Amino acid sequence: MPLLFLAMCWLLFGASHSLLAGHTLERLFGQRSRLAFNLIALVSVALPISIWLYLPAQPLWSEPPAWRWVHHGVSLLAGLGFVHTLRYYSLPGFLGLRAETWPLTFSPWHRWVRHPWYFLMLVAIWAQPMTDTWLVSALCITAYLIIGSRIEEQRILRYHPGAYAAYRRLVPGLLPWKGCALDNTTRRQLETQAARESDPALT
Repeated sequence: MPLLFLAMCWLLFGASHSLLAGHTLERLFGQRSRLAFNLIALVSVALPISIWLYLPAQPLWSEPPAWRWVHHGVSLLAGLGFVHTLRYYSLPGFLGLRAETWPLTFSPWHRWVRHPWYFLMLVAIWAQPMTDTWLVSALCITAYLIIGSRIEEQRILRYHPGAYAAYRRLVPGLLPWKGCALDNTTRRQLETQAARESDPALT
């Protein structure tokens, strides 16, 4: 029963996070909608995290002590990867500290996978020592990332129906199983097409 409650809290967070994304909060907060979205997400994710920390965790299997260094090493690599991705994002814009419009561009990470942050989150999540409570959390977060990425892409397709659809056909969504799937020439072509879709005057 406690594990079911934990799963429900994670799913409630995922549903609310997806429903509030996009333009849902703009009517209430205007240009501060992104900041409001991030603050609401921070507060709402505290519930499942608190429950996960509170519940007693049972390891699903025993591991040699040396394996903890493997867990730490993979988690560290995922963290360093995340820090590297920040070179290609406007952090003030993402956090909602500054109102910005983001053109559709494809960073070096996006040549391998459509959602670099989600990929790195999956690596970090599944690299942890596995307990019953963490398995439930990992499964719920993974389900949210899969469903949330689809919802996010539907929003992008409204503004870039041609460029992003072509990009989706080339590059995997969450796992970079194709390697570097987007060459520089195609990247530039898709970015030019996306700019034209954003501004019809460029066509």
